Amino acid sequence: MPQLIDPRKLVDSDKLSAEHLATELNAGSTRVFNLDRLHRGVLKADVDPEEHLFRHSELHRVIFIKQALRDSAYQTERRDRIGTKLYFAFNEANAFEGGKSIFIGDPGFDSALAFQTGFERGDEPSNYIHDRDIISILDSLPSLDPFLMKDRLLAEGIDPDERYFRITAEEFLVVREHVMKKFRPIIEFAFAGLDKTSADAHLRSLVQKLWDAKDMDALKPIVKAMELDAQTAPAAFQSWKGVIYYDYRMDRLAQGIKSFAGWLGQDAVPLDIVPAASRKILDEIRDAIRALLRRRWGGVRERLQDYNSAYEKLFVDQQSPGPFIAFLSDAPDVFAELGDGLSRLDHSVEVWRSVLDRYGNSRLKFEPLHNMLSLLYRILE
Repeated sequence: MPQLIDPRKLVDSDKLSAEHLATELNAGSTRVFNLDRLHRGVLKADVDPEEHLFRHSELHRVIFIKQALRDSAYQTERRDRIGTKLYFAFNEANAFEGGKSIFIGDPGFDSALAFQTGFERGDEPSNYIHDRDIISILDSLPSLDPFLMKDRLLAEGIDPDERYFRITAEEFLVVREHVMKKFRPIIEFAFAGLDKTSADAHLRSLVQKLWDAKDMDALKPIVKAMELDAQTAPAAFQSWKGVIYYDYRMDRLAQGIKSFAGWLGQDAVPLDIVPAASRKILDEIRDAIRALLRRRWGGVRERLQDYNSAYEKLFVDQQSPGPFIAFLSDAPDVFAELGDGLSRLDHSVEVWRSVLDRYGNSRLKFEPLHNMLSLLYRILE
């Protein structure tokens, strides 16, 4: 009988078994950016090095993972408490045989990066700054959604090959147009004093400026109408963009969550006969996962309902701007909370699907079921 694992005492990912590690890191979720795998596809396509994500080639061996910061003595100032961990595989040919990981911001981060990849300040200054900027951008996001990564990189003039992102150019434009459509009412509200001809002429330009969130002089009427501080307004607008995107993704994620919840209620029982004590452990882990799933999903839905209510109250019902003004002032925190919650939910669904696909059955024997439930608990907890 395999050793039972208390989900509350799960070890860090770099100490998990190879199967656990492969399942966690290879699932196509928004919590993991498997740059190592994606870059191999870029190399296979013989893409011009100028279109590679990083200029220091060894950085492409890294896998980026979003994870909650717990008991972090060196990142207590982070308001979102979501960190970005870089995973370095021991074996370049097989990233899932084990490796080391370190959070961006750790006092030893630069030394670890230099040791693992050879990337250090002594490199060509422009290349070093370029690559550190990308690392900082990825760290600034609460999740590693392809749309958010690509958008933030493009905003900084960085346009790598599209194979690094699991989103087509067409899909990106669809989301972009959806976000811009949501932006239009705030411009019409803030520039209500303009005549219609002048307002229409400025609308597209101002929507683009709101998307870029850089030209605060042009957006001054919006900043004033929403009672924002000019220094914090760019972060508020960028975060609002992210909240609109997460709201857009909800429908796509909802069906997967529903199927996952249904499986937990019906098929998360061992296919083989196991002792009562082992079955009890499985039941406890499964019930804990169901509770976490309800809490995470409920928290995301509540946040988005509050946002949509505030938006509709101002821009649809034309009532008090107070709730939406309050939302914008809190947008960075809302963005971070939604990113953490949705990426955990997305990751758990993708891990669940990948394991069932691997075994070709919705019912599993005790050992793989126990391993998967332990990992799912760790992701959602």
